[in-house]
Amino acid sequence: MMRIFDINKKYGVATHEYPFKPYPVSNNFRGRPKYKFSLCIGCASCGVACPPNAISVKFNDDKSKLVWEFNAGRCIFCGRCDEVCPTGAIRLSDEFELAVRFNKDDLIQRGELEPELCTSCGKPFSTKRLVKHGFDRLKLAGLNEARLEQAKIYMKICPECKQQNAIKNITTGQEMEIK
Repeated sequence: MMRIFDINKKYGVATHEYPFKPYPVSNNFRGRPKYKFSLCIGCASCGVACPPNAISVKFNDDKSKLVWEFNAGRCIFCGRCDEVCPTGAIRLSDEFELAVRFNKDDLIQRGELEPELCTSCGKPFSTKRLVKHGFDRLKLAGLNEARLEQAKIYMKICPECKQQNAIKNITTGQEMEIK
């Protein structure tokens, strides 16, 4: 028996006091993704990149909000959402304890973003944050003020109305009408 104590003293403790103290994880550990609503622009790149479809980004039934939803029960912790997020709204954490008692809804994170309405037809097509983010990126390109104003107006038009205006422009030879 004393020999076991001597071996233990020589090589150190091989177990962790896990339930009583936090388990130390490595630096590159891929734990539960954490969502920062304040940074999210609603681009949906995380939902497109998610292999198990744990992230969904879609308009609600009455199209009054864009709903971002993450289901940790479906997540495989691959880190694709972290890689593709342009603003850093999703980052992998070191959290690995995901057990819930009775309600699976505790595994779901949700965020709602305000939609951008098309200035031509009035339908929602994107989020206000995404349009603002795109405009801020254009400012960095060094465009003059007149081009920036045109871009600001053009960015608030949905793709369907842009397509209809382009077809009208090609067939009649008129410039695009911006309301």
